Amino acid sequence: MKTIVFGGTGFIGGHVVEQLQLAGHQVTAAVRDTSDTTFLKSLGVNVVRIDFSNSSAIGKVIEGHEVVYNCTAAAKLHTQISLDAPVEIKLTRTLIEAAASHGASRFIQLSTIVIYDFQSNEPIDESYTPQPEYPIQRLGIEREKIIEEAGRKTGITTIVLRPASTIGVRDHSSFFARLFAAHVNDQYPMVGNGDVKVSLVDTRDIGRAMVWLGTFQKPQHDNGIYLLKGFDTTWKQLKTAIDHATGKNSKTINIPEFLTDEQMIAYHLTPFVLKTFTVNRLWNDNKIRKLGFDTKYSLTDAVEAAVIDLMNRNRY
Repeated sequence: MKTIVFGGTGFIGGHVVEQLQLAGHQVTAAVRDTSDTTFLKSLGVNVVRIDFSNSSAIGKVIEGHEVVYNCTAAAKLHTQISLDAPVEIKLTRTLIEAAASHGASRFIQLSTIVIYDFQSNEPIDESYTPQPEYPIQRLGIEREKIIEEAGRKTGITTIVLRPASTIGVRDHSSFFARLFAAHVNDQYPMVGNGDVKVSLVDTRDIGRAMVWLGTFQKPQHDNGIYLLKGFDTTWKQLKTAIDHATGKNSKTINIPEFLTDEQMIAYHLTPFVLKTFTVNRLWNDNKIRKLGFDTKYSLTDAVEAAVIDLMNRNRY
């Protein structure tokens, strides 16, 4: 399979490139001029620097590739969100239109479970219709609409993966990196008793799933949208796993489940983050599993690998 990955210098995108390479596929990573390509070059994949604002250059680099992966992202929970975002909206539209017009047969979008609201404590599957409350949720939904509409208009096969929050190596700024830093400083945040449930996934399994989605036979009437998780746990169990991996039983900061606006500011929490710790975030990924994909890595596997990597890079 001849593949091209946009966003391959990112945390998850790097794992997609790595797993494609490990599976023996031909991989091109299209990156910006300013991107750090040290890891990609260590894999031995083809790295091409282009101007992402140049649609002609994008089309040219896509030519000759069968599958296009879009792992680009710029919006964060703490940043100003625009529904006309240059990466999530404009670049995504450019990429899928270029893929369709330059011979690619399949376009695979890395999406996010952030699009889901906090109205259910029960496991959510792909049939659930999100009711967005926050701008970043609306942005994720709008990006998926662009993919769906372009696929319907051009005929290119479109696939969207919504992976659970992830734990993995080469992480610089995800939720786990922040929790680990708090753990190191004996300030691990524990909201309530920590028994709220959450689905997580090892980043290697996201990469493996993206590889699998590049070659599997998509059912005729399947909308091509898939959730993915590796395991269910609780925030307390996650702390225990970090304790075991580090050999240190970190102290906690006990945070009430219900906070005033002033208390949220004092704890450096946003309403979105607080809901993440107080509402079950469970995903039902039976759809992709019934089609033949299985995850490989456990909570222990993910935490141990990520902790070793963080400790080595940050010299804890």
